[in-house]
Amino acid sequence: MNKISTYEDLVRERKRLEGELLVQKAYIKSKVGAIKEKFEPIGKIISFFGGTKNGNNSSKGSALLKLGSTVGIDLLVGQKLKKAGWLTRMILPVIMKLTAQKTIDTVQHKLSK
Repeated sequence: MNKISTYEDLVRERKRLEGELLVQKAYIKSKVGAIKEKFEPIGKIISFFGGTKNGNNSSKGSALLKLGSTVGIDLLVGQKLKKAGWLTRMILPVIMKLTAQKTIDTVQHKLSK
């Protein structure tokens, strides 16, 4: 970047920066498209387990999501709570499972409307 001393220099610099902005926007758009392509299989899995919006498959999908959240909580929280007290090891996973199930029910109810 050169020192801007005249109005013409300022206009040239602005046009240069606007051109760079367009290049950056195109680059970001291409990267976002590539990321969307990579995560497309995950979206299909989520939509399968989440059920359909018309409710044909929502109870099955809801049950699968609840089962998955229960297993995930057992695996992840169980490892992290090895050194915790016995009361914490018993109560915290139950609270997390109930919260996850209520959240899944709420989302399923909103999707079915």
